[in-house]
Amino acid sequence: MAAQGNVTPISERVRLVIALTQINSDHLRSKSRVAGVEIELEGALAASPPEARTSQQCLNIEMLRERLHEANESMRALEEERARLTAALADLEAAARRISEPGR
Repeated sequence: MAAQGNVTPISERVRLVIALTQINSDHLRSKSRVAGVEIELEGALAASPPEARTSQQCLNIEMLRERLHEANESMRALEEERARLTAALADLEAAARRISEPGR
């Protein structure tokens, strides 16, 4: 049994898998958010030609562009975190294989 405060390889693996599952869930929500904002922006842009837009329409378009940028940045951050977690899981599994297969 591991001493309290020490993380056993299996519990670390479980922690990483849980974190990856949450990241994947968040990523799906993020993709939906991006798609929704893209649809809103397309609708706002199609509502009137640029030269006929009111200041309120222009402001709305700018706000939608900012939301889209933020949504894309959020998704990029999730993808980076997923890559980090995936690499950590691969490292942990490689270490576990080395331990279970001594002499290889």
